Amino acid sequence: MRRFLTTVFCCISLLSFGTAQAEAAKCLAKVSKLSNKQIFSLASQGYDIARRGVDFVEVVIEKEEINSFVSKGHPVKVIIEDLDQYVKKVKAAQNKIDAYYTYATMEKQLKEWATKYSDICMIESIGKSHENRDIWALKISDNPNKNEAEPAALIMGAHHAREWPSFEVPMAAAKLLLNEYASNEEIKKLVDNREIWIVPMVNPDGVVYSMEKSRYWRKNRRDNGGSYGVDLNRNYGYQWGVSGSSSSPSSDTYKGSAPFSEPETTAVKEFVKREKFQGSISFHTYSELILYPFSYAYNVDNPDRKVFVQMANDMARFNKYTVKNSADLYPAAGECDDFMYGENKMLSFTFELCSTFIPAANQIPTFNELNVPAVIYLIDKVGTYGLVTPAGRDELIEALNLESARRAIIDNVDLFAGEGNVTMRNEALKQLEKISQRTAALVCEDLRKGDSSSWQSIKNTPQARLAVSFIRNRVLFENAHQRGIYREDLIEEIKNS
Repeated sequence: MRRFLTTVFCCISLLSFGTAQAEAAKCLAKVSKLSNKQIFSLASQGYDIARRGVDFVEVVIEKEEINSFVSKGHPVKVIIEDLDQYVKKVKAAQNKIDAYYTYATMEKQLKEWATKYSDICMIESIGKSHENRDIWALKISDNPNKNEAEPAALIMGAHHAREWPSFEVPMAAAKLLLNEYASNEEIKKLVDNREIWIVPMVNPDGVVYSMEKSRYWRKNRRDNGGSYGVDLNRNYGYQWGVSGSSSSPSSDTYKGSAPFSEPETTAVKEFVKREKFQGSISFHTYSELILYPFSYAYNVDNPDRKVFVQMANDMARFNKYTVKNSADLYPAAGECDDFMYGENKMLSFTFELCSTFIPAANQIPTFNELNVPAVIYLIDKVGTYGLVTPAGRDELIEALNLESARRAIIDNVDLFAGEGNVTMRNEALKQLEKISQRTAALVCEDLRKGDSSSWQSIKNTPQARLAVSFIRNRVLFENAHQRGIYREDLIEEIKNS
C-alpha cells in the first residue's frame, strides 16, 4: 500500500528502531476517532495506512504500539493478529491451479510468451535490482522490435513487495492481449495501433523476500546498515521528500538518501524518458481505489484534471472502485504517478486493488476480471485523450490512421465541448486542430482515389465539424488549382456540407 502513518500520539521515535524491531511481526489494526486534519498530519512519518475512512485508518503496526493509540482516546480493533503468519497461510493454501506468480514463474512466462508470440511481443530487461535481478518488461505491438510513432502505455506492478495482486493484473492483461490478438478484432486494432509495455515487478528483490521469507515486506532490499530497504514509491524525484515519507532507514516509508537513489526507480525513470509514454497504471493493494495526481500536497492544481477524472470514472465502471485525487487521502511525495505526470505529462493512475494486501490465491481470477478491462481502456485512451495532453506529441498525430483520428476527435470534443477553463480549452483545441488537419489529409487522399467512404464516415460524425471544414477548404482549393482531381459530384456535396 502506497500510504503511511506515524501517529503524533505515539511516543516511540522512528529513529530509535533497531534491526530486531524492524523485523518484528506486525498486525493490521483499525484505529478510530481520527479527524481528517489528524490523518493528514500523521501522514508524513512512518506507519503504513492500508485504508482510510472518514474518521479511521487501517494501519500496519506492532502490537506493542496499540496502547499508545488507545491511551489517547482512539479505539483500536485488531483485524489480523500476525501479518507474517497471514502471508504464510496464503502461501500454504496455493495449489497448481490457484497460485500467485513468483519472480521465477513470471520470468519464465514472459520468455515463453516472447517465443510463442514473437511477431507481436518481445521482452527486455530495463535494469537490474540491488540483488542483480532483471527488471523485466514485455512489449506488445504489431512491430515489437521497432520504435513506431504510436501512442504508448505503461502498465506496472509490485513497487511494493507484499502487494502480490499488483503483478497478477498486468500479467493477466498481457495474456489477454496475446491470446486474443488473432481472434478478437478489437484487440488486434489496439495492439496494431499502440506500443504497450508491461513491467510486472518493479521491485523483484522485495517480492522474492516477501514470498520466500513469508514476511509482510514492503520495500526493496537495500542494505542501509542496520536496516534494509527503501520505499520505491517514495523515491521518485518529483517533489521528493516534501511530505508523506520518512528520513529514517528503518521506516517502511523511507524515501532513500536522494531522489532516484535506487536502481529500480532509476531504471523506470530512464525507461520512461526513452519511450515517452502517454499514460500509465501502477498497481498496488489495497483499498479499491483509483487515484490520480497530485499526491505530494493537498489541493495542488492539476491542469489536466478533467481528463483524469473522466478516465478514472470510466475505468471505475469496470471495477466499481472509488475515484480520488491522491492527496485527498493524505499527502505523500516521491510517488510514481507524480513523477509520471509532473515530470513527463503522462496520464498516470494508481489502482489500489482488493480489500486486503494479499487475498487468497483462489481470488486471483476475480480481481483480474474486474481490472483487466480497465487496463484495456487505458491502453485505448492513450490514443485519444493522450493526444491532447502535453504528452501528445505531433509525430503521433501525424501517424494516425483515419479511424484512430476520428475516435480521438469524438472523445475530446465530447469532453471539452463545455469546458469553462479557457486555458485548458485552448490547449485542447490546438491539438484537436492538428488531429482534424490530419483527418482532412487522409480523407482527401481517399477522395483523390475516388473512394468517398472515409468522407462519408467523417461527414456523419457530429463531433468532426472542424475536420469537415478543413476537408471542404482543401478540396475547393486543390480543385481550383488542378481541375479533375476530385469527382464533380463529390465537390458539390462537400461544398454544401
